[in-house]
Amino acid sequence: MKPKRTDSTRPKIFQSPAAAAAAASVTAAYALAKSEKLEFIETDDSNFEGVRENNPVQDFSIEINAIREENKVLVSSVAKVKAENSRVREKIDESMVPTSELSTELHSVQGQLVVERSRCSKPEAQIAELQKRLETSHSIEDEVQQLRRQKSMVDRNMEMAVAQTQGSGGVCRWIAVTPNT
Repeated sequence: MKPKRTDSTRPKIFQSPAAAAAAASVTAAYALAKSEKLEFIETDDSNFEGVRENNPVQDFSIEINAIREENKVLVSSVAKVKAENSRVREKIDESMVPTSELSTELHSVQGQLVVERSRCSKPEAQIAELQKRLETSHSIEDEVQQLRRQKSMVDRNMEMAVAQTQGSGGVCRWIAVTPNT
């Protein structure tokens, strides 16, 4: 293995790129701290009042008063928002009372409905059973009518047979009526 060739003109600490960058930033910070005049860039943001230091002995009372006024406006806005939140919360609470009452009443009515359904199921079953009996009674009634018709036909036939036997005298009469010779 060959040893790495090192640059002997630079110290070993400056041989890595990260170390070189760190050293450069430290050097720039030191140079900035040594400068006598500091200038800050103004921003276009209307909400941000940047610090301008052109003169080290500047009177900050105007800026402090402006910040205090802005603080008063912000505190007033916060108070208005809190008051509005309080009113909205009260309205929500007021609307929740009837809602909870209605919910309770709904549950009560649903319970009553379940009770009524269970009460109605027994009579409905009885009605269904009676309807079945009524249907069977209709069929029984039809059978009874048919049997009555058959009986009346049998009765008519019997009456005709009796009438014929009485009209002809019958066998008994025929035997009894025959002369004894």
